[in-house]
Amino acid sequence: MYINILNLTKRVCWKKLLNTLKTTNVTIKRSIVSSPHGNIDIPNTTLPEFIFESFDKFPNEIAVECSQTGKKYTYDDIRIKSNNFNKNIRKKLKLNKGDVVGIILPNVPDYPICLLGSIQAGLTVTIINPFYTADEISYQLNNANVKAIITLGATYSKAKAAAQLSKRNIPILAVKLQQADELPRGSIDLNEFTENTAEVEDKYDLNVKDTVLLPFSSGTTGLPKAVELTNYNVISNICQLNCNTVNHVPTRTETHTNTVPAIVPWFHIYGVTVCLLKQIHNFSKIICVPKFTSNGFIELLKQHKPNILYLVPPLISFMSSNPLVKPELLDRLTVIISGAAPLGKQDEEQLITKIGRHVDIIQGYGLTETSPAAAMSTTQVIKKFGNTGSCGLVLPNTFIKIVSTENPLTELLGPNNKGEILIKGPQVMKGYLNRPKETNQIFLNGWLRSGDLGYVDNNNLLYVTDRLKELIKVKGYQVAPAELEEVLRMNKDVSDAAVIGVPDRTSGEVPVAFVVPKLNTNIDVKSLHYYMSKKVASYKQLKGGIIVVNSLPRTESGKILRKELKLQYEKTKTN
Repeated sequence: MYINILNLTKRVCWKKLLNTLKTTNVTIKRSIVSSPHGNIDIPNTTLPEFIFESFDKFPNEIAVECSQTGKKYTYDDIRIKSNNFNKNIRKKLKLNKGDVVGIILPNVPDYPICLLGSIQAGLTVTIINPFYTADEISYQLNNANVKAIITLGATYSKAKAAAQLSKRNIPILAVKLQQADELPRGSIDLNEFTENTAEVEDKYDLNVKDTVLLPFSSGTTGLPKAVELTNYNVISNICQLNCNTVNHVPTRTETHTNTVPAIVPWFHIYGVTVCLLKQIHNFSKIICVPKFTSNGFIELLKQHKPNILYLVPPLISFMSSNPLVKPELLDRLTVIISGAAPLGKQDEEQLITKIGRHVDIIQGYGLTETSPAAAMSTTQVIKKFGNTGSCGLVLPNTFIKIVSTENPLTELLGPNNKGEILIKGPQVMKGYLNRPKETNQIFLNGWLRSGDLGYVDNNNLLYVTDRLKELIKVKGYQVAPAELEEVLRMNKDVSDAAVIGVPDRTSGEVPVAFVVPKLNTNIDVKSLHYYMSKKVASYKQLKGGIIVVNSLPRTESGKILRKELKLQYEKTKTN
């Protein structure tokens, strides 16, 4: 029934969008911008039921395959193993509805099994970067109140150290990259939970409004917070992206298979929703990449000949500049989707020039708090307007408005006027876990404040130009200045610290630290870099530099004046 309704809605979507695009200029008053795609029906179900509903179509086709080990699972494998996991984790670990599981994995074939099986069991999943340090993992374990961990055998010791730092006795399930791998003593073999079923009663009802994912985001300011995404949020976003006027994934048939490398990490919201769950729902063949290397990526292009690539801007720059990425490796490629950070028009054009033929490069826009997508370009938009560098059109069932940064409550802005982007739609989060104050701050009369600056042009296209929020984006990853500042202040030689982001060609942005030494102390910059290397992940390192200063510019209330620090950085750079 749902599929028939959606197909009917798709036809309506096409007509409405084509009529919109035929108009030379869409008149946008100083008001709310609605989607030209119209509205679609969102099924009232749970995420696993939504994902598994059509698995009988291609049960024996490969769903996910590891680019490094060749380990693979069919669609039927994922459904059966997820259901086994659902029953065993409740029976063996005595977990109850709403308990949180921490998945600390790179992109490996067992990821969707652990994710969907946990949600089937009524559990909530917090997705954790496996390249984090034990300190960083411990922070997330504590804030999400994690009751069980799933990780690789290779990262077991780090996960165990994180659990100890959080003063928790947490069972740790370990995943084998290959069947012959030996697992560390003290770990629990994941296969014991996936290979066989178990008898267990369904003690509770699952609800579409249940929180299923807890990715972490810094929001507009402050330390990372757990974002509560429900069944309905995530399903809505997949349906929005699958609307016929938005969807860029060709229909799977007996003779056509979409080959999609999973390069964007699944512990990132863009990765887990768009590059994993949407692809499984579309019956793509996913080639998962546990760890990106340039040689591995080129070998993947040679061996698997993907027709769709999901990337972040630094990877698009890499493809443009690396001579080993030859046009013949991309001869099956039809579309590239870029997300997580803005992509410049010049970067788009350089890659298309290298490929030597037209390929749609589609940008999307969103946040962790929007599951993640709020706007997306489309093939039709590119045909009419070219590669404009825009983020495209607002997704179905979604509204945005651009408001004055000075008077966001009262002053709405018209076309081509830059202001803060506010979002409303079914994909918008429930709130921040156990953070009512921060939740209230990020919503303005029911609208999500993005903390991003942008505008809508006369053709309804959204452009993101800058950020109000303090967040630094390094290769698409969020870096919260407050987090790095806290780590720096814990150093024995540092009295005070402030971190800003500065532009970087390969990473988009990199962090720079301004540090104030303690009284009668000299800061050794090299030693401080080494200290940070032990405390935070590699992408959070202070690659923009460390600048020692006597004091930090602050307001009377103590807030760091980051604009002054940016000016100070420019002077330092010039000198």
